[in-house]
Amino acid sequence: MAREDRFLYMADVILGETPGKIEYRARLPLGPGITWQAADETRDGYLASDKPRALVMPLALPEWRIDPRHGTLTAADGSLELRQQAHGRNLCCPLFFDLYPRRLTRQRTWRQLTVAESLKVQPHDVAVGYRIQCSSDQWMIYRSLAEPASRTLLGQNISCESVIGRFDREGEIEEFLEIE
Repeated sequence: MAREDRFLYMADVILGETPGKIEYRARLPLGPGITWQAADETRDGYLASDKPRALVMPLALPEWRIDPRHGTLTAADGSLELRQQAHGRNLCCPLFFDLYPRRLTRQRTWRQLTVAESLKVQPHDVAVGYRIQCSSDQWMIYRSLAEPASRTLLGQNISCESVIGRFDREGEIEEFLEIE
């Protein structure tokens, strides 16, 4: 949880020994009076009561609903349900919760980033990276799913397991969490 930036990042990570089909499903119970309000065209939405309380983005899924690949974020039986599918050895299943009321109804987007190692693009079961934008605030999240190595994303060289940081006004990443 980033208290100063007012967001919560949570992710389940599946690490396997051999490649295969991975089907993931997680359910987060919704509290009394909380509903899921899915966006019309994108895969994000709001947790709301009388008004929006949190914006939720499924970072590993394509932003636009028209792209049916990889999974869903829906409400079912009083829970928020994330489903993801992949073929590989490992899988990262992240959710980003924007908790800052002033940003909730403003423009937002997220993208899966290209991660490279030794000038070769790495598959999503080796390492993942995401860029998130809510209003004028932007963050980057990186997670290695294989043995950490010197990898690059957004011009940043990273050789640890995880990094979370915000973009400053000059476009540089100000790291506030690093796991080696």
